Amino acid sequence: MTNRITSSRNQFRGFVRNWQIGSTRHRFGAAVLVLSSLVVSSSTTAQVTADADLSTMRADMRQFVASARDAVFPALVHVEVHTASNMYGQEVKSMSTGSGTIIDASGHVLTNAHVTDEGRKFYCILADKRRVEAKLIGEDPWTDLALLKLDPDEGPYTTAVLGNSDEVQTGDMVLAMGSPFALDRSVTMGIVSNPNRVFTGGREGQVEQLYLGWSMQRTGLFTTWIQHDALINPGNSGGPLVNMAGEVIGVNTRGGEGNGFATPTSIARGVAEELREHGEVARSWIGVGFKHLERTGYDQGVFVDWVDTDGPAAAAGMQAGDLVTAVNGQSLTIKFPEQIPPLLRTIASQPVGTLVNFAVRRGDASITIEVTTDQLQLDESDPVSLRQWGLTVSDITPYAARMYQLDSSDGVRIDSTRSGMPAELADPALQGGDIIHSVHGTAVTTVRELVEIYTAISSDDDAPEYIVVEFDRWGDAMVTAVDTTPPESATPPRDLPKAWLGVETQPIIPELAKHLGTPTGFRVTRIYPQTMAAMSDLQVGDIITAVGDIETKPNAIEQAGAFERAVKLQTIGETVALAAHRDGAAIDLPVTFERSPLSPEQARRVRNRDFGLVVRSLTFIDRVNMKLDDDFKGAYVESVEEGGWASVGGISYGDIILAIDEHEVKGTKSYTEAMEAVTEAASERVVFKVRRRNRVSYKFVEPEWSPQIDTDDPSP
Repeated sequence: MTNRITSSRNQFRGFVRNWQIGSTRHRFGAAVLVLSSLVVSSSTTAQVTADADLSTMRADMRQFVASARDAVFPALVHVEVHTASNMYGQEVKSMSTGSGTIIDASGHVLTNAHVTDEGRKFYCILADKRRVEAKLIGEDPWTDLALLKLDPDEGPYTTAVLGNSDEVQTGDMVLAMGSPFALDRSVTMGIVSNPNRVFTGGREGQVEQLYLGWSMQRTGLFTTWIQHDALINPGNSGGPLVNMAGEVIGVNTRGGEGNGFATPTSIARGVAEELREHGEVARSWIGVGFKHLERTGYDQGVFVDWVDTDGPAAAAGMQAGDLVTAVNGQSLTIKFPEQIPPLLRTIASQPVGTLVNFAVRRGDASITIEVTTDQLQLDESDPVSLRQWGLTVSDITPYAARMYQLDSSDGVRIDSTRSGMPAELADPALQGGDIIHSVHGTAVTTVRELVEIYTAISSDDDAPEYIVVEFDRWGDAMVTAVDTTPPESATPPRDLPKAWLGVETQPIIPELAKHLGTPTGFRVTRIYPQTMAAMSDLQVGDIITAVGDIETKPNAIEQAGAFERAVKLQTIGETVALAAHRDGAAIDLPVTFERSPLSPEQARRVRNRDFGLVVRSLTFIDRVNMKLDDDFKGAYVESVEEGGWASVGGISYGDIILAIDEHEVKGTKSYTEAMEAVTEAASERVVFKVRRRNRVSYKFVEPEWSPQIDTDDPSP
């Protein structure tokens, strides 16, 4: 393999050199042809030769690219992730896409952690277009890498070779493969801009803190990136960066504005092995931040910029301002930001519990500090949704405790609350950032304990109407009572029946009337069928100037409701003459007023907060507008919460629900009964039959009835 790769590289370099010479020869031949008519025949021959050489070189170039592409392309996968985020006090389902590479015949797929983050289900579309289910083996947020495994029954799988990223040089040609904007099996080409990139900022050029997505989980601490200009976009994440020998030399992780940044295989290979063996990457931590020597006045060692007060280094006596000159007897000098990540990798790679010796200069003294490493823990824990209370909560990690300046990690932090749910309706209301310490008289130190209390109360038919929650808000010890049975009705109060005329009108104000050559009034724009208005002599285009003895001549658009108010003052069942104009002539039109039908605004509504749905009864106006028969039955979808179960399942505003699973929906009552039935059954999948415009379709909704906690979590 090594000989083949070396030979391929040499051939490629020779090809590039010849191509450059050939290009020069081609331009030179063209110049001679233009400037000298005395050597037409010879210059023509040179031109033909140059064109032939160039054509051959282009074919060779194409073959080189195709060879590199074909070595990896069969192992390229499009990753489809079904996610469940916990935000806004609820679980929000969605779907995202990314890219990955099959790295062994058993079907392990290397991709990014931000691709798999919050994933519940995973599918990979292979190069042969097969859609194969995968499971998550492990994630390493610190390097933004993750490992999936394809269904073994679909294997064996074609794999790619992980190359040596340490050999990458500036100017090397590379291919980026993946699914930009979900356009799978895409390939772009560029060159390496910098094989040893770190992100720096501020006046001192410190290595910048990077975060995983929108979370507070840090990432990239141990990474020096391969910067390249092969175009990548959202969806390329996790895809391979390939050299011209057909080897994967990096995992595309970040990008934008024409720059791509790949995690080198020198890091990715070890992370993949650890994830495959253990499902995680165990690292050592000492709680120290280092700074390169620029502007410090020192010419050797590395400067200690900060020390966590609760970390192993602080316990061993290390202080901010110390100068570390050697680690485990190995001298070091960190002059540049690019040298910081390798130093952090060296320390983190020590087995947890290792005694690490630091040679330190403090002022004029030279001392040795022995630090016993602790395990590096994630900055952020996975949030959990308590849907009936309208809360998302998470455990307090040691890092979070430091950032929020908490005395300990005991308690459960509220991440978000949901509008209109018990947590927000409490007085005082619970809010994001609160730390829960007790619920209903039971102490709470972890999310697992809180979920046990929540589950017990939610499933208890004799549960108390209110529960007392003790919590901390920025140092204040507070208490509140949360109503566990909030009202679910969304039906607005109804107006008393009033007189109504089955027409729609448009106000004709003086300026418009002048252009139309008509009087001011209200122009009839629509007459509803099967109404008293339809049985009268009214016509679309008539301009009504009075209802009985009440003038309806608006002087400004603000008086647009004058006609409706005049109608409501009439008596139901009474016949009154309307003063109107038609074709330039004044006429009287007798009409009989009828009882006002239920408007969409007044229709009975039912809210289901679990599914994020509000439905209402069908009204006369709905039937007219949607041309529905009188015997048509269903429940009209009034609103759908963005990211809720129904929304993710494809149900939209304006749909009419006809059935839920095997339950027919004739109106809001049968809808309520159907929803109660599926809730009691706690089905994995709920099928909605809906009418959308003139089509009937089926929507498949997948609820998450119980709080989702990592069952492999060893914490109590």
